[in-house]
Amino acid sequence: MFDSTVGATTVALPLGGKHQLTPMEGSVQTLPILGAKDIETVSLASWGFDAELSKQNSMLGAANAVVESVAKIVAMGGDYQKIRLSFQEYFEKLGQNPEKWGKPLASLLGAYDAQMNFGLAAIGGKDSMSGTYQDINVPPTLISFACANGEKKNIISPEFKKAGHQLYFFKHQPQENGLPNYEDLKKVFDFIHENIKTGKIVSVKTIKEGGVAVALAKMAFGNALGAEVSVAEELLLSKNIGSLIIETKEELTHELLTNIGVVKQESDLVINKKPFAISHLQEAYTSTFDKLFPTVEKEKIEVNIDESLNSIQPRNIIIKKHHIAKPKVFTPVFPGTNCEYETLNAFRKEGAEVAMRPLINLSNDALQQSIEAWAKEIDQAQILAFSGGFSAGDEPDGSAKFIVNVLKNETMRNAVHRLLERDGLIIGICNGFQALVKSGLLPYGQIRDLDANSPTLAHNAIGRHISQMVNVKVINDESPWLKGMKDEIYTIPISHGEGRFMASEEVITELYKNGQIATQYVDLEGNIAHGMPYNPNNSLFGIEGVTSPCGKIFGRMGHPERFAEGLMKNIPSANYHNVFKNGVEYFL
Repeated sequence: MFDSTVGATTVALPLGGKHQLTPMEGSVQTLPILGAKDIETVSLASWGFDAELSKQNSMLGAANAVVESVAKIVAMGGDYQKIRLSFQEYFEKLGQNPEKWGKPLASLLGAYDAQMNFGLAAIGGKDSMSGTYQDINVPPTLISFACANGEKKNIISPEFKKAGHQLYFFKHQPQENGLPNYEDLKKVFDFIHENIKTGKIVSVKTIKEGGVAVALAKMAFGNALGAEVSVAEELLLSKNIGSLIIETKEELTHELLTNIGVVKQESDLVINKKPFAISHLQEAYTSTFDKLFPTVEKEKIEVNIDESLNSIQPRNIIIKKHHIAKPKVFTPVFPGTNCEYETLNAFRKEGAEVAMRPLINLSNDALQQSIEAWAKEIDQAQILAFSGGFSAGDEPDGSAKFIVNVLKNETMRNAVHRLLERDGLIIGICNGFQALVKSGLLPYGQIRDLDANSPTLAHNAIGRHISQMVNVKVINDESPWLKGMKDEIYTIPISHGEGRFMASEEVITELYKNGQIATQYVDLEGNIAHGMPYNPNNSLFGIEGVTSPCGKIFGRMGHPERFAEGLMKNIPSANYHNVFKNGVEYFL
């Protein structure tokens, strides 16, 4: 449900692999610098804490929290020596009881021991000594947050990458006093980092609850690749913080690593000669909270249309050169817009001049001045771009109504229509697409009142906001935005709560005949998708984007502006649907 791609900085999504089911070890983002083209520096962040261990021994709990947070940074491709830490502490009300005071002291000593042995500083933190209600106390809590800088090219993710790759296991063997074995950890962390940089190590998974068995299963889910491994029985389900599973392209030699098996193409996980179907494990894994956070809609409504009807009614789509040296793109910023920077940066990269203005609605006069200023900007622009977000909090009663009210203002309506009359282009993404549909610009090509037969965008059938990657196929490129892209499939981010394209079968058939249905959600085989996981909002006929009759207006739910080279590295098929280049070249 978290909007994990906003900002166009996401190097790895929270869930990776072609099936988007292998959890990432932490967050990796490029730096959010305005106007930047290619940023190699990334920020890595992770955390570590185990309540059970901390309750048994707060010193060991804190030390292992540091180990866990550091190991996750290493597993993502970071250098542990560049890490800085921050601690979040939470303990019961201490009063005058010396035993209670000993718990935070022991936690701090454990964390300090880990810091000194790793050679890492802690910066800042937050503590609270109020975790008591009547006779209920929080467990001694010291959460370690680890942050580091790194390079985008070195970032890896934990899903299995390819059949035939070797699997190694590092078993963290604590010292006799129970504290982590820092010398072994540092040796392995350095070895892993160097071999990630050379490309030999392609995935690393930390081990915690469920031991080696659960870690292997999570690595298998993302790309539905199996493995055949042999592991000591006592390690299979036991928690062993600091231990790691490592996937390599070739054999590696290190005194602390043991070769335990190989990645397989088959969809079974074979552990000590016992096979487990990945699909069965996955069902158990994903069903735990399904009643609270459903992963499948209650019903799938399919609209089946004869695909041979596509664009049988010829349109006069004129794609001509305007010979404008540098077309101008204007983006109006509404309260709740959150993708204006990414959208304008995508156009800027293609050589456009860009501009944006926020709507100021503190008073009626300020609102009118904003609308007049927008109309002037539109008159000077060649492209009008409505970016994504959640205008006015998607209230009242649905998305984009606030934007539509502004568009129906006479000054704005006339400015938009003048833009279209002089062959300008309009694009609406996500919230912007909702505005285009609910204002009439899509599919009719003009701002107008809607009737009972007009298409709309409704709440996702699953009943909640969805953020993930989707496969989208261009089925009609009779538009300046899509020229030359027909039959291409792009894997792009979505993030919305209301993206379900709804219309009667008659209206959808008419749009299809007109060639106005531009893009559709498809599954991994390229077939039209109905419902989760490939059509997550359950849009009818898999509709992701449509165009106006003239082709100059294009609206879609997906966010191509959030992609850049080197981002979304744990989604194998992620690519750039560069409609922005097409829009700019229309004028050059």
